[in-house]
Amino acid sequence: MQNTVAALKNKGNAERWKNVIDLEKFGQPAAEFLVQALADEDRWVRYLAADALANIGATNSVDSLIALLRDPEQDVRFAAAAALGKLGDPRAIKDLQEVLRRDNGYVKVAAEEALVMISPRGESTGKGSLSH
Repeated sequence: MQNTVAALKNKGNAERWKNVIDLEKFGQPAAEFLVQALADEDRWVRYLAADALANIGATNSVDSLIALLRDPEQDVRFAAAAALGKLGDPRAIKDLQEVLRRDNGYVKVAAEEALVMISPRGESTGKGSLSH
């Protein structure tokens, strides 16, 4: 795993994307490095790291993923919303509701789906604001 982490810092973008995907295979022990990758300058590294964190069930990454909902890149905001939905932590509800008010398109859809996943009966989703 250390070689993969080191390569994540030193290689070209395509190689770094592959390294993030490879880190997911290590499961929970890779969570710390994937959280660090959420701050990477490359949006696809951030995107892939968010997805990987959800796939390994890294609930310790929820706060970092919530912060990622404000990323300047909509692809990254989409990945963060989707990841938060997969993780199902209710701490994300308020911030996902904010995404419903602020974003549009596929980012908004991802936030809606995440809220449903967190609260399957639609409680606290803010869906009432969608009809206005």
